[in-house]
Amino acid sequence: MDACPKCAFSAIRPYTPSVNATDLLRHGFSSLDISKASILNDITNLGQELHDIEPLLVRIRDRREKLLKDLSGCKALLAPIRRLPRETLLQIFGLASSDIPNPHDAPWILGEVCSTWRSISRSCPSLWTRIYISTLKRNYSTFLDKYISLSVHLPIHMSVERHLDHSHTDILRCLVLHLERWSVLELTMTGRRLSRLLSLASSPAIHLTKICLCRVGVDQPETNYEAVNNLFSSSPITEARLQRIPYSCMPINTSHLRKLHMYSYDPTELYSTLQRSERLIEFAVELTSPPDGLINTASISHPPMTHASLQRLLFDVTWVNPRRRTNVLATIDYITLPALRQFDVLATEPRVYILSWPFQAIEYTRLIGLFHRSQCSLTVLTISVPVSVEAFLIPVLSQSPALRKLNIFVNASIARDAFKALSLAPGAAPCLEQLYITDAPIRVENSGLLEDAGGFHAMILSRLGGDSRLDTLYLSLKTHWSHQPLALPVPQDSPYHDLFRIRDQIKNVEFFLDREDCLVDEEARAIFFGSS
Repeated sequence: MDACPKCAFSAIRPYTPSVNATDLLRHGFSSLDISKASILNDITNLGQELHDIEPLLVRIRDRREKLLKDLSGCKALLAPIRRLPRETLLQIFGLASSDIPNPHDAPWILGEVCSTWRSISRSCPSLWTRIYISTLKRNYSTFLDKYISLSVHLPIHMSVERHLDHSHTDILRCLVLHLERWSVLELTMTGRRLSRLLSLASSPAIHLTKICLCRVGVDQPETNYEAVNNLFSSSPITEARLQRIPYSCMPINTSHLRKLHMYSYDPTELYSTLQRSERLIEFAVELTSPPDGLINTASISHPPMTHASLQRLLFDVTWVNPRRRTNVLATIDYITLPALRQFDVLATEPRVYILSWPFQAIEYTRLIGLFHRSQCSLTVLTISVPVSVEAFLIPVLSQSPALRKLNIFVNASIARDAFKALSLAPGAAPCLEQLYITDAPIRVENSGLLEDAGGFHAMILSRLGGDSRLDTLYLSLKTHWSHQPLALPVPQDSPYHDLFRIRDQIKNVEFFLDREDCLVDEEARAIFFGSS
């Protein structure tokens, strides 16, 4: 064998078979038509040549792989991402990272890209401070402990949305082990599991500033007051949300509170909580009916109280049972809120019985009395349930000349009066900038928006031009609870066709028919306005 001057490999003289076996096979020849000895000789020589060149192929393949690796490395050195400073990479890592501790997701998986990324990600504690647990896998506590350790000593944002049971005690202990570093705690679990988690606490959560506890299931947490006081008494909590958990079951430090969402049927509890929370600027009360068998006929009386900092008051009526009404609103008679700017009555999960649940006359009187006594000027008003126009809406509008945003629910019984009250001509809400109107016909009710299209149109026209400041109009018609077909599409002469022109005069105009904007979506548009 001679040496190849180009590749320096030993050259092998190729063997030429005595016959063209492929051509002979194609024409149907066999060993009877050719010399068997010559064929055997060809087989021997071809096999030997294959044996001789195999090491050369291995060397060439190895060389090729090395060349490809070196070539890739050289190109990688010129890649723009290599020129990014560490600070920029960390910002990208932060945006790409998930809150869920997962070995197959960022930030953990970033360490598998290269040693540089691993070093950068593992040396940045802030990437590991947001922890959200929704699924649990085998040996998860070991991985979770390592994950949390990478946050070093920074405060932790801890979220658990999981029905933990007795088999997950190791997870609970891992979470509690770092409670001194909790800055935000969000738990969604059964009352029993919540009690179990809090009972494991042995030291105060001294950095906790935000807490959100949401109970699922029917069991209330069994309150261990010693454990709760030990855990939360010194926490500088500024924002708290106790969803479906009475404050009496989870007393927390209120001295720093700025925002509080509580769950209550007890007017005395509401009064005392507001009295203790002097820095509160937002107070949301999730109203609930008294427990079965609890009948409170005692009269309510408190010393008058002025809360100087509260700016937003919200009542959520989602869980009120109309047959067992709460008396929480009686507390309003003894409260004055001079700084109040926003008032809301919400149904966060609208139900048929809530939308057909009217306020009582005494409740209208109490609310109007609160606004008048406080001499406040509301800028935002949201009412997600039907209210009396005469007893509530008109008095509120007359007392709120600075109203900027109004979100109201209308039905067939109040739509006409509501649209008339909202016309700019009488001078109602002259500063109104955003108007949101929702209609959801129930059972055999008609739609207020459809029945009084003329009144709605006249009200909108009164707020076009001149001194009007209206720049947002949002309409929503929901048909889910209607047991009869609505009068759709609207006639060709319906004032609603004018909405397309009005869009040119008001900055933001949207009209949602069951979540689809019928001013934009073709299918929804055809349903409401007709195919033409």
